[in-house]
Amino acid sequence: MNLEIKWITGEQKMGVEMVEWANSIGEKLAKGKEDRRGRPSQQLTTSQIRKFFGEVKRIQADWEKYSDDVPLLNAKLAYAVGRKNEFGIKLFAKTFYEAIMTASQEKDYFDRLVKILEATVAYHKFHGGKD
Repeated sequence: MNLEIKWITGEQKMGVEMVEWANSIGEKLAKGKEDRRGRPSQQLTTSQIRKFFGEVKRIQADWEKYSDDVPLLNAKLAYAVGRKNEFGIKLFAKTFYEAIMTASQEKDYFDRLVKILEATVAYHKFHGGKD
């Protein structure tokens, strides 16, 4: 199941389906993938997600001043992928790329993206996301 851009644009309500999606992606990000011995590895760490989410909240706090920074969130994710080319950060960047670009168009879209990110962060932590 993919992140529905219609959730960002408001064409589709963010109801149970979005919450289930956030739960699923939060779990994948927290668990990572298994290494050759079947142990989980390459998870998205809470510090990586917190750093990104801090940027998102900064923009949301003063949309008028920082709205031009929204597309740059993808650049920050690309840098994080380049630094630590691991499953968790790559999945996060890939999952949210189009949503970030869409959310850059207007404040309501961005606010909806923030709600989706909040749900994802919550489920990441619920499923054992660690530093």
